[in-house]
Amino acid sequence: MVSCWRGVGAAMLALFVGGTQAHAQKSADAQPDNSPPAVNPGRPSITDPAALTAPGWLEAEFGGQKDLDRDRNFNTPLLLKLTTRSRRLQVRLATDGYVQLGDRTDGYGDTYAALQYLFATQDKARFDIAGRVTVKIPTARAALGTKKFDFSALLLASRDFSPALHGDFNLGVSSLSRQDAPGTDTQTLVSASLTFPIAGGRWQYFNELAYQSALAGQRAQVTTMHGFSYAPHRYDVYDVAVQWGVSGDGPVFQLLFGRTFFFGKLF
Repeated sequence: MVSCWRGVGAAMLALFVGGTQAHAQKSADAQPDNSPPAVNPGRPSITDPAALTAPGWLEAEFGGQKDLDRDRNFNTPLLLKLTTRSRRLQVRLATDGYVQLGDRTDGYGDTYAALQYLFATQDKARFDIAGRVTVKIPTARAALGTKKFDFSALLLASRDFSPALHGDFNLGVSSLSRQDAPGTDTQTLVSASLTFPIAGGRWQYFNELAYQSALAGQRAQVTTMHGFSYAPHRYDVYDVAVQWGVSGDGPVFQLLFGRTFFFGKLF
């Protein structure tokens, strides 16, 4: 009889412990996720996504890019992005950062202010569709820039074709001033970028093909880019890529690397 009661007691203890552990696990699973949302990297490719960043979060893209041949230029671009509560409008402030030319001329580069508006989302229009206007503010000294304002407009479209394929597509036109010369040039941009998540979800492979029309004294350029990104967290993404100049007067090879992350939540 004693052994029988011992068996019953052991069974009740096991049920109690198991039930307590299950309740604790359920409570843990029910805890809200208070970590930051996912970032929305546009770097390092020329092609940007139409989708906006999480509202209220100040997102930053920072990195470096080095021309591996020809002029050997180096710069450290920085972009800040903030989407309003409406989830439709994004304010953007960018800079070329520190710039060093191949002849060792260096200094602070130009600054760019932009507004991007999301017209439609892919759940309703099959594509995320947005428009952007940008003004270049001539903060670079004459040796590094034109000391004149530039203007550009961009149409952006993005789509998740499948869990394994994302595409971004840009069409733009810019009015660009000339260095040490009067007048402006009109340049068009056509670009496309595809992203392929790698098994596991933290790594992604991306590529790009971009065309920029000719400017005064410069031939039209066609470039392609291939790179990888790694996300230790959804709100922290690192990237590295190589851009190859297929044609034109730019560098044949350019190395790009950087990080996309949040500075914090503003509202």
